[in-house]
Amino acid sequence: MATQKLNIDIVAKDRSKQALGTLRGSLSKIKASVFNLRNAFIGLGAGLVIRNIVNTGKQIENLQVQLKFLFGSAQEGAKAFDEMAKFASKVPFSLAEIQQGAGVLATVAKDADELRHIMELTGNVAAVTGLDFQTTASQIQRSMSAGISAADLFRDKGVKSMLGFSAGAKVSVEETREAFDRVFGSGGQFDGATAELAKTFEGTLSMIGDKI
Repeated sequence: MATQKLNIDIVAKDRSKQALGTLRGSLSKIKASVFNLRNAFIGLGAGLVIRNIVNTGKQIENLQVQLKFLFGSAQEGAKAFDEMAKFASKVPFSLAEIQQGAGVLATVAKDADELRHIMELTGNVAAVTGLDFQTTASQIQRSMSAGISAADLFRDKGVKSMLGFSAGAKVSVEETREAFDRVFGSGGQFDGATAELAKTFEGTLSMIGDKI
């Protein structure tokens, strides 16, 4: 009986050791899998950051070339780009929106100084209407090239009424530009709307993101 009990104890201990060894092996595999998965996520995140940096760089280069030809010289194009960069650093809109919007607005601006002015108008309109900067820029471009009636979204958002034009009225390009300056420009009813939006939580996060 004593010998049988001893054999049972030995077998039990051996099996326990085997089970413990198997468990340790499984835990090691799980640990390695988790570690590899973590590395994969880290690598993925780094890849996305690098891709975004590359894409932003390409967009900036494309915009610089576009501004150079739209304004007729490398010097004026560079000045226009600097104005865009300064504007982007102090407004609550994404850098991508401003880059694309600036390219659109440049088609209705005679030089870098006018581009800066139109971007400021666009920012105020975007802040008041709730439209994103790129969409607002597209509507501003339509308004300043063919009159306010050409901007369908502005009609729906009540911008035409804000400018003092009645529904159905035919408005010239010159009248449209003057109205935007008067209402959304310096000293106008909606002057400073962009600055107010920049003080909000969302606006602050947007500017932090652009700086990063």
